[in-house]
Amino acid sequence: MSRTELRLSLQIAFTYIGTVVGAGFASGQEILQFFTLLGPYAYAGILLATFMFGWVGIKILLLGRKLEAGSYRELTAYLFGPKIAGAIDTFMMLMLFFVTVAMLAGVGALFEEQLKISFQIGVLVTMVLTFLTILRGMKGIMIANTIIVPIMLVVVLTIFTKSFLQTDHLPNLHAIKDVEPWRWITSGISYAALNLGLAVSVLVPLGGEIKSTRALKLGGLLGSIGLGVMLLGAQYAMSTRMPGILEFEVPMGFLSSTFNPLMKALFTVALFGEIYSTLIANVYGLGSQLASPRRPVQGYLITVLILTAAFFVAQVGFSNIVQYLYPVFGNLSFLLLLVLLWPRAKLKN
Repeated sequence: MSRTELRLSLQIAFTYIGTVVGAGFASGQEILQFFTLLGPYAYAGILLATFMFGWVGIKILLLGRKLEAGSYRELTAYLFGPKIAGAIDTFMMLMLFFVTVAMLAGVGALFEEQLKISFQIGVLVTMVLTFLTILRGMKGIMIANTIIVPIMLVVVLTIFTKSFLQTDHLPNLHAIKDVEPWRWITSGISYAALNLGLAVSVLVPLGGEIKSTRALKLGGLLGSIGLGVMLLGAQYAMSTRMPGILEFEVPMGFLSSTFNPLMKALFTVALFGEIYSTLIANVYGLGSQLASPRRPVQGYLITVLILTAAFFVAQVGFSNIVQYLYPVFGNLSFLLLLVLLWPRAKLKN
C-alpha cells in the first residue's frame, strides 16, 4: 500500500470514528447505559459492537463505492426498492434532523455550564463553524475529523491510564446485580445498529467518493478498532467508580474533574469536538439528500435552512429528544442492519 493510500485510510478511519461518536459517547452516558450496567459482561458487549462496526462499516463503505453514491438515497433504494425506500428516506431525514437538534441543544448546554457563555451564543457559533466546514464538502468533514478525533483519543486514553494507575479505585464489576448473561449480545448489537444507522449518512457518500477499495477496507478496519479502544478505555475508567458514578449526568466529565484542571479543560474541548463532528455529519447527510450535487448554491441554502430550523427546535432541550426519539431510531437502524446483511446478488466492482 502506498503512502497516499495509507494517509487516505487514516482520514477515512478518523471520519468514521468522528461520525459515530457524539454527545452520548463523550459524556459517558451511552457507554454507561449500554455496557457499564452489564457488570462483568460489559467487555464482551463492547467486543461484539467493535466487530459489528468493522464488518458492517466496511460493507457500507464498499456499497457506497460500488453504487457510486452521492447520498444514502442510493443505498436505501438498493436495499429496499424504490417504493419502500421513499418512506425509509423520509424517516431517516427526520431522525437526522432531530439528532442535529439534539447536538445543537447539547453544545448550547456545554457552553452555558462549562464556559459560562450564553446558550444562544454557543449554538450560533457552532452553527457558523458547521456551515463553513460543510462548504468544503466531504473534504471539509475529513479534515475536521482528522483534527478532532486524535484529541478525543488522547483524552479517553489519558482518563483510562490515570484510572488504571489509581490503586485506591479498582474496577467494580459486580456493583450491578442480577444481569442476564445474554444481555451483552443485545446491547452490543443495539449499540452498533444505532450508531451505524446515524453513520450511514456519511459512510455511503464517503465510499462513493473514494475510489480505492484497499483504502476503504483499511479505513473501516482502523476506524472500528479505534472505536473499540475508546469504548474499552472509557468502560474501564467508569467501572472504577461504580456504583457512585451512576449519580452523574456526565460520568466522563466527573472522571476528568477528579484529576486536574487541565484534564477537565481537555475533556471540554473533546466533548465539543465530538458534538461538532456528529453535527457536521448529520447536516451534510441531510443536505446531500435534499440538494442536487450539480447545484452547489442550492446545497448551501438548504444547509442554512436546516441549521436555522434546528436552532429554533433546539429550544425544546436535549433530554426530551433523546428520551422519545432515540429508541425509535434505534429500532429502524436495527431493521436497516438486518436488510443490509441479508444475502443478495453481488454488485460488480
